Amino acid sequence: MLQYFYRSILTARWLALSLVAAATFSVAEPLSLDSSEQVNYLSQLKRQHGTSNERAALLAEVNRLLSEHALRAGYQVGHSNPQDFLYSVSVAQQGDLIIREEIRSSQNNAMEVRSNRINVFGADPFVSYACPAQGIRCVIFGEDKKTAILTIVRDQQAAKNLARAFSYLIRNIQRG
Repeated sequence: MLQYFYRSILTARWLALSLVAAATFSVAEPLSLDSSEQVNYLSQLKRQHGTSNERAALLAEVNRLLSEHALRAGYQVGHSNPQDFLYSVSVAQQGDLIIREEIRSSQNNAMEVRSNRINVFGADPFVSYACPAQGIRCVIFGEDKKTAILTIVRDQQAAKNLARAFSYLIRNIQRG
């Protein structure tokens, strides 16, 4: 009787393991991270920027958006020290993004240039942004979702497009 009990337990375990293995290995092809929306978006960017390279198209799009929607001194009417905030993004080495920030003061013609190196490996590729209603700018946040890494003029759609392109760029670099 005890042997029958142990045999039925072993049979039940074997059956459960077999079902798990069958469910795991019955998938014919691996799940793809690329959706049709992503494929269409990347195809459009490659056509728009005249390249067959996804990374080059994404970099061109990010830099185009940064240039077109830069927060310039002219938008800062009534501010005591209006400044131009200009950014550009490049890929330095495998896994690193370089964000170049140039701040120009319109009052004393001073210029400050900084570079921020961001390693994207292990980083959350989903970039977030905020466009406060009472402000004149939108900010794109870093991985911690608190630190502003880019600033553009307050334009909700431009911030959304920039966050999208930046997210795809990070994922592209992460894939190698």
